[in-house]
Amino acid sequence: MRMAAYHLPSQVSGFVTETLSFGEVTLEVPRLTPALLGEVIGHLETARERLRKRKGREIAGILSEVFSRWKDRTDPLRRAAEMALPVVTRFSPAMVVHGLDLLCQGYGADAFDQLLQEAGAEEDLEGFIHLGSHLSRAYAPVLTTHVLAGNIPGVGLPGLIAATLLGSASLVKTASADPLFLSLWAASVARQDPEIGECLAVLWWRGGRADLESVAFDHAEVVVAYGSEQTVHELQGRVRSRFLGHGHRVSFGVVGRDVLGRAEDVAERAAYDASLFDQQGCLSPHCLYVEEGGVVSPKEFAELLASAMATWAERLPPGSLTRDEAVAVRKFRGGYEAQGMAGRDIALFMHPQALDWAVIYDADPTFTLSCLHRTVLVKPVADLSEMGGPLRAWRPYLQAAGVAVTPERIGRLAGELGRAGVNRICPIGRMQVPPLTWHQEGRFLLRDLLRWTDLEV
Repeated sequence: MRMAAYHLPSQVSGFVTETLSFGEVTLEVPRLTPALLGEVIGHLETARERLRKRKGREIAGILSEVFSRWKDRTDPLRRAAEMALPVVTRFSPAMVVHGLDLLCQGYGADAFDQLLQEAGAEEDLEGFIHLGSHLSRAYAPVLTTHVLAGNIPGVGLPGLIAATLLGSASLVKTASADPLFLSLWAASVARQDPEIGECLAVLWWRGGRADLESVAFDHAEVVVAYGSEQTVHELQGRVRSRFLGHGHRVSFGVVGRDVLGRAEDVAERAAYDASLFDQQGCLSPHCLYVEEGGVVSPKEFAELLASAMATWAERLPPGSLTRDEAVAVRKFRGGYEAQGMAGRDIALFMHPQALDWAVIYDADPTFTLSCLHRTVLVKPVADLSEMGGPLRAWRPYLQAAGVAVTPERIGRLAGELGRAGVNRICPIGRMQVPPLTWHQEGRFLLRDLLRWTDLEV
């Protein structure tokens, strides 16, 4: 299977392509030079002059139609994604289909309306408005450069959507682990509205190409980057404009004693969170803290969670592991097995033959990073009011907490988790499907892209 894995303004032509091989899938990408990238950016900036005159709500309507068409599994671009992404990303076909369906559900017309209403940015862009004792006006970036990482389809899409709604052109550097999805998405936008499509460029190049990155960064008013802490830090040092970095983040779950009367249901929803996208996202739970004193003990809950993980492995089969990933998973799980044999209070519940999933009960409440790939740690906590202790060292990296408690306890618990550094608190079972309006890493999606001018009269 051979496919194009790029999207360019229609006026860019005459370039040479090279190929990226993913087994039976071969992806064509432009062989980029600084001159070609500069040409692309020039066309983006010109096209953006037309886009900025359009209302955000009109653009939102177009984008919601794009996602409506992606719901149709007979759509050619949706079919192309379903055929190629399992090979490119190494997620199972069932996981790719499920993930694409989740994307379509999360980006409907209501979600766009809520985002625009919550941000209030559209009115700010139309002229100076009163803010306190002075007048202020917001300006969207002419060009936003997005640097993506990871293999989950749709990572980085909220930022790309936000820039487009504000009338900004976008240059996207795709991740090596998935150079394909966003190029297909951009093609679907251009199919729906060619004028918006002219303001999108989706390209791949190898990381570390300073000659290309200097062009991509120097022309951008805002650079949005995803990656490891080291990658984000290195990129920030080369960016002179506004930089919005999304580095390493971790998430976890919390289960109160008061809901353990329905422990099987809670375990099923927690297992879904840990199985979705094979636990590869920043919203995937590494640990589940289970409060002691319920009708089911934390160790018994771990056994129920293992049964649920097995069920989800049948519904949404795990993807393939590289050799290095398989070695890391075996080493991590084997280390806990050895500790249990040495007398520590540890219990392992694993797939009997494969590396498909594992649940590890560990009586030590210290927050511990999982090796991922559907490996979840269950840890006891005497009372949920004590959660601040295990989380303290991880405050700069905390992202989301999936919570299962009775309504009477959620307010106080949410306040404590927020003070601990958690940016999103949601029901267990919804951890990896955040609304478009969520404040990723505690920030506004739309307003962070804006530049403000104050007028004092």
